[in-house]
Amino acid sequence: MDPEQVQATAARDQLWASLRQLVPEVDRLAQGLFDGSPRDQQVAQLLARIVSAELRFRAADTDQGIAQSGD
Repeated sequence: MDPEQVQATAARDQLWASLRQLVPEVDRLAQGLFDGSPRDQQVAQLLARIVSAELRFRAADTDQGIAQSGD
């Protein structure tokens, strides 16, 4: 793994670890208890951004793995 990959993985792991504080709110939203409050909107937007970033990270990681296997 090159230094950039190590740094990206560490940042990603740190982000996921920081989300532990939001577990009660995420669980509430997962149960459909969305009241449309500004806080719920912020949490929903945050989760959407995180999922989007994670999907891009995984796609880039997969693309790089494919490129390396073709070397």
